[in-house]
Amino acid sequence: MAKTNMRPGVWAAVVFAGAIGAAGCEVRAGEGDFSFGFWQGTAQDTWERTYTVAPGGRVEVLNVNGEIRAEAAPGTTVNVRAERRVSAGSDEAAQDLLRRIEMREEVGPERVRIETKAPRGRWGGHKVTYTVQVPAGVHVDLRTVNGGVRLDNVGGEVRATATNGGVHGRLADVSLVDARTTNGGVELEVAGTVARDGRVSLASVNGGVRLAVREGTQADLTARCTNGRVTVSDLALDVEGEQTRRRVAGRLNGGGARIDLQTTNGGVTLRRS
Repeated sequence: MAKTNMRPGVWAAVVFAGAIGAAGCEVRAGEGDFSFGFWQGTAQDTWERTYTVAPGGRVEVLNVNGEIRAEAAPGTTVNVRAERRVSAGSDEAAQDLLRRIEMREEVGPERVRIETKAPRGRWGGHKVTYTVQVPAGVHVDLRTVNGGVRLDNVGGEVRATATNGGVHGRLADVSLVDARTTNGGVELEVAGTVARDGRVSLASVNGGVRLAVREGTQADLTARCTNGRVTVSDLALDVEGEQTRRRVAGRLNGGGARIDLQTTNGGVTLRRS
């Protein structure tokens, strides 16, 4: 057997690290300290609310560690369902952590704001998955960290922001779309119309940006990327200025709404819906 020269303190650290790996323990660094969670216990529940929001009003959801899904729904009320899942060292610890997750609400006739607040510095992890049913005429503003945003036929004014997750989905008639992500792609289809005086802005730092619009959409386009390529397909674009593989500008059907597509690391695609 080969002889290994290793100081006792270093050998102890290696044994400790190996034991952690064998036990399936997760090591997390953050807020200036480390925590080790064996996470053998779990807990979950469902949090539900119904709100009345006036046409033209807005529903905002702010989440950490989990996806937000927004879907068009009939009727006049906004229905919110949050599935909360928690892991910790034991079932009792998980139940305790679950009870400490706050669902902060600000409710008014024209604006509803919901924010997930989890306790810091506790052993364990959590995930909250939102499903938001939105009636016609109500705008959405959805923001999450460590999760993505999915949109299903919502319209009006749509704002979606994700960190470490993508923004994907299909939209109805829109007047404003602002979707952006840091680590993830943005891929949206506007199956309805884009208001001629409206704006569509999609942006990513590390991920591709893809937009599909109807053939007759009237818009002024600016598309650019740093590391990637800009592609426009199946749409009659009147190019303005110098066109390169990384920047394209022009008009669709005489111009109208502003469409701004950009990414740093990834391609940009505009195509016909």
